[in-house]
Amino acid sequence: MARPMNKILFIEPRAPQEHIFSRVAIPRLGSLLLGTILQRQGLEVKVIIEEMFAPDYASLDFKPDLVCISSISSTAPRAYELADFYRDQGLPVVLGGAHASFLPREGLEHADYVICGEGEGALPELVSALESGGDVSGIQNLCFRRGDTIQQNPWRPLVEDLDVLPIPNYGLIHGWKAKRGKGVVSIATSRGCPFNCSFCSVIILFGRKHRVNSVDRVMAEIRQNGLQANHIFFCDDNFTANRARTKELCERIIEAGLKLEWSAQVRVEAAKDPELLDLMAKSGCFAVFVGLESINPATLKAYNKSQTVEGIKEGVVNFHRHGIKVHGMFVFGSEEDHYQVIRDTVKVSRQMDLDSLQYLILTPMPGTVCYKEMEAQNRIICRDWSQYDGHHTVFQPRQFTPYELQMETNRAHKKFYSWPSVVKRLLARDLFFAYIRAYARILLWKSNSRKTQYFRQLKERLFVQARRLRQHLPGGNEVPRVGIPADIWNLGPWEKAPREFLLRFLRRLGVEVVQEGCDVKCDAGPLAAVKGEIAKLQEKADLVLLPLWQGLGDAAQKIKDLPQELAQETMARLMALEFSPVSFYTACMELGLCFKKRLKRIRRIYFKTLAEVGGQI
Repeated sequence: MARPMNKILFIEPRAPQEHIFSRVAIPRLGSLLLGTILQRQGLEVKVIIEEMFAPDYASLDFKPDLVCISSISSTAPRAYELADFYRDQGLPVVLGGAHASFLPREGLEHADYVICGEGEGALPELVSALESGGDVSGIQNLCFRRGDTIQQNPWRPLVEDLDVLPIPNYGLIHGWKAKRGKGVVSIATSRGCPFNCSFCSVIILFGRKHRVNSVDRVMAEIRQNGLQANHIFFCDDNFTANRARTKELCERIIEAGLKLEWSAQVRVEAAKDPELLDLMAKSGCFAVFVGLESINPATLKAYNKSQTVEGIKEGVVNFHRHGIKVHGMFVFGSEEDHYQVIRDTVKVSRQMDLDSLQYLILTPMPGTVCYKEMEAQNRIICRDWSQYDGHHTVFQPRQFTPYELQMETNRAHKKFYSWPSVVKRLLARDLFFAYIRAYARILLWKSNSRKTQYFRQLKERLFVQARRLRQHLPGGNEVPRVGIPADIWNLGPWEKAPREFLLRFLRRLGVEVVQEGCDVKCDAGPLAAVKGEIAKLQEKADLVLLPLWQGLGDAAQKIKDLPQELAQETMARLMALEFSPVSFYTACMELGLCFKKRLKRIRRIYFKTLAEVGGQI
């Protein structure tokens, strides 16, 4: 059915929580660019970027015919809230952005259409089809409902010549006039990334081919938009991927006599080129945002980062030598990370004298290799997308409990953003980064004082079982006795190393281990044998442990159901605990908390035991 398409509203939802750059609103360009394209087709367009200005939508003096909302994973809940609001008014809603691109079926629970990937071709075609009442089934990149079924059209080829796209019109942004001569303007000069970091979705959205705007086009955009603000952020995923082109752009800025202040995202390898750094500095480069990721070589390898720790240190020194500030970004939580890696990272960060940084928690974003692996291993523990902001543990790490990874990351931020570091920047008259550090410290104080609900959930998840079981253990100097049915080891692929580790770990915790076997062959099967052994252990042990290895399937569930068949007293003192290569550490921490109250002490015992056994479990 045809409907008028005169006014189009675009919305970029705000982030769910404050972060270090909340006071420096950097607009994303997706909605602004699409809005500019539609404006050139004669439509009236308004773009709301909530990080800049969030209006009261109920009283907004712009009544749209179509609403387009773009989001990343952390802003998806807010996007869905806005989509539901406008759909309740009978308006069609389109969702786009990275999150909707990878989870379009979820998006269609709140919107009429989802545009996946690049939208410069799909959205104008959709608007035309809606206005004329035409068929949308042939629009590539589009996902929509047709009756009770969902149709997901194939993705179209990526835009090869980026110069054909218009220069974004910042005048479309709601409240932008108040920003004239202030704030930050984003300029994209390329798309795609030739690298392949396992936790990044860029290459899936924009490809591995590095597509670029011509230098002439970039200069035109600088003159049209860049001179409106006091800072330009080149929002390419890797601004220096083509160093020769970056050098040419810097030379053109210098030759034109433009007095700019700019920043960009780069890889640390850019610091190996003195000529490039010199041109960047002379053309007005104020700071670079560098994905340093880790100081652990094994972690860098796991992330597919082709860089070394020594290269990271040398790169930061070279940037500083040219007067370029460095914002470093580290990612904690890989399979190779443990608490000491985080603490060593803080020491190295301070030694490198990074100007600012973010210690991010590895986050399996939809669409990434990391997400697919975590999903396959059943390691994702949170489906609340608002927590997918790089500051919350949403998966089961290998060598942390989720609670510990959260705590250690918070601790790392506090160590780096100390009040003495703020004073040091003030004394050096580095007012911007003194402000950034002070603001970061205040955010940490706020976070610590209110203890978010999610933080409490992670803690409760870890401690709840231990509190229940402790009441059945002896007090004073009496050594607790833990019984383990001997036949339990035969129910799963318990290899020698993890089995030996578990027994040594218990003894180091100050526990007496009692193992009980079946006196005679049990014809009823191993489960019946385990049940008989549990009955015997009730007389000999304070707690009966049933260690279950992954892959037991139905047998594991039957063992978990045993307490329902036993007496109340037996049930209360029975602990079925699942172990696997990726959850072994967390299971040991949960077990250790039954006997020790201090998590740090249990962690030390774990790693000492690991050193005794040798290697990783």
